[in-house]
Amino acid sequence: MIHSLRHAFVLIAALAGAAAPLGCGRPFVPATPPGFVDLGDRYGDDEYRATTAEGLVLGIRAFENDPEGDLAFWSRVVEKRLREGGGYALLGKADVKSRSGLPGVQLRFGHDEGKEAHLYYLTVFVDDDHVFLHEAGGKKELVERHQQQIDWSIRNFLPD
Repeated sequence: MIHSLRHAFVLIAALAGAAAPLGCGRPFVPATPPGFVDLGDRYGDDEYRATTAEGLVLGIRAFENDPEGDLAFWSRVVEKRLREGGGYALLGKADVKSRSGLPGVQLRFGHDEGKEAHLYYLTVFVDDDHVFLHEAGGKKELVERHQQQIDWSIRNFLPD
């Protein structure tokens, strides 16, 4: 699971690295759901991580919307990267909204490691200035058990 998630995060980091980096400070306010612990300042100024005691990880990254693309463009880029570069199977898509009403698309991926199924949910939000990636991933049973908290975190995510 750790290898699988790390691989997905590396793919997404490469995507974010291809875009212009942000300045100091997060251009968003994360929402840490009950049962998760905010990992604080262990990560860069433009990202957020939280975890459960069992190892389910939430993450949020932001990068400049450069080249400027809309939600459909960036969602497709992310989907293509994970399917072609990471071997993830797209299980579904869902339209979502942030706390401020910004529309987003949640991409739900599956990936097996040995005999264990893992789920990786990547939700993309785009405004004029930024692309936001909200990540949740772990063993399938863990992600399913914490589905309400993941959904809550997305509904309460607040881009600046």
